[in-house]
Amino acid sequence: MATHTRLPQMRSPFLTAVRKSGLLTPDDFVAVISASGLDPATADPLQIAALLVRKKLLTKFQAMQLLQGRTSGFVLGRYKILDGLRQDRVGMVFKAEDTDTNELVSLKVLPTDRASDPTILRAFRDEVRAAARVDHPAVARVLDFDCAHGTYFVVSEFVSGPTLDKVVGERGPLVPHAAAQLVAQTAVALMHVHDRGLIHRDMKPGNLALLPDRRVKLIDLGLTHMLESPWARVTKRISTKEYAEEIAHIAPEQAWGCEQDARGDVYSLGSTFYYLLTGQVPFPGLAPEMMAERQIRGVPAPSKLRPKVPPELDAIVQKMGAKDPHARYQSARDVVIALHSWLPVAQWQALGLSAEPPKPAAPQPAKKPAPKRGLWAFLRRLFGR
Repeated sequence: MATHTRLPQMRSPFLTAVRKSGLLTPDDFVAVISASGLDPATADPLQIAALLVRKKLLTKFQAMQLLQGRTSGFVLGRYKILDGLRQDRVGMVFKAEDTDTNELVSLKVLPTDRASDPTILRAFRDEVRAAARVDHPAVARVLDFDCAHGTYFVVSEFVSGPTLDKVVGERGPLVPHAAAQLVAQTAVALMHVHDRGLIHRDMKPGNLALLPDRRVKLIDLGLTHMLESPWARVTKRISTKEYAEEIAHIAPEQAWGCEQDARGDVYSLGSTFYYLLTGQVPFPGLAPEMMAERQIRGVPAPSKLRPKVPPELDAIVQKMGAKDPHARYQSARDVVIALHSWLPVAQWQALGLSAEPPKPAAPQPAKKPAPKRGLWAFLRRLFGR
């Protein structure tokens, strides 16, 4: 004869939140509470929360949210939210579980104001579908795009390794050959992405995860149409340290919202290379200073801060981070060729590329009129004067 488990009397906000969240079945909850000897009607909510975390029925993130009375947003479609990972220029990123497969995934919730624009959403959906076709070991796979309860989100492969901004923040600058190896791997990944007509547009240390075997994996592909112009909310965020960190590696032309191409990713990878070698961004400071500086000059030589950086890497970083897009390497493929000595021989041979330097590209007409580059013109446009 079937029995129906009943939850104990919900006399505390925490227990009510647990019930409403849908994270636990009544059977699981009652079994754990009964075995513990706790009285749910009188026990301290922190005691019960700690017990549920210890028994792996809740994550620390879920328990903290429930203790604050939050009961919704834990389940989106078939995905159960387990933990918060980070906040970036696009939206909140969570660690989640696919309840159909029990696999861990990365779930990014899209900003409501951007997702509510049908034009942006349509273009974004097309881009996500294109990104889902990218299959390369150095690129985190895009798995799903869905909407639940009016919330749009993108699901991608969960990468457990730390991102390079955290690695450098904790351990300091990388030795030059290690930094060059990681950048060379990333350039191969970008070459694969660009060959499929996609641009990353948010290339930075925080979007490169370091795997246990010292390989690197590019994350957050397929979010171009959800990225706002760096100055879209300038009056609210321009003086915050966090916003300066978000835009520390974008190309100078990206600040104006000009048409983007692969050379913007090349610049950002060069800026990332500088950071890995020195432990600092090329243009420190708040948003106005850093954007004004990169309009005037390119990424400086890393050896000015780290004298042991060899001249050949200095030259590569500066060419990648040239202020003028025409003065940069014109493609990720060109960067791969420049850094081929830092790739494993088998990987380099498998690419089938020639190690000869690329021929200089002929200047191409800009897709949009270039703005005046002077510092004062930049600041007048920035502040609307």
